[in-house]
Amino acid sequence: MDIFAIGHPLSQRTAPRLFFLLVAFLAFFASAQADMAWRRVRAVDLHALFVDHELADGIHYAYQLRGDGTFTGFSMGKAARGTWRIADGEFCWTQKRRAAEEECFEVQRSGDSVRLLRHGYEALAAKLSPVKLKPELEAPR
Repeated sequence: MDIFAIGHPLSQRTAPRLFFLLVAFLAFFASAQADMAWRRVRAVDLHALFVDHELADGIHYAYQLRGDGTFTGFSMGKAARGTWRIADGEFCWTQKRRAAEEECFEVQRSGDSVRLLRHGYEALAAKLSPVKLKPELEAPR
């Protein structure tokens, strides 16, 4: 039986439409799967995730988060610094600037990427990488 024969349900007119629907379904499914890879970071894991790591998007900002609860870096070409902490299962930070207020975020992770969410909306998306710490200079003996 020839599936491309006139009158067959999978004729030359129907087959391209089915192919398009299949491709659209697969694209939607792949997109949904990619979103499912994001997982909320548990409160007990948050400190270890951020301490001595750099949070950066590769272009606009890079923040180096230290174990003492401070951070330094840049945002849009300007120096940035402040403090950070984990509170109520969220990552919180305060940037040192006039009228600065603490901001807290739910954290989601997928591999080395993180998303910081406020009220369910993505506020920041970045990669996390270990900070390259400078070795301390030894005192002369």
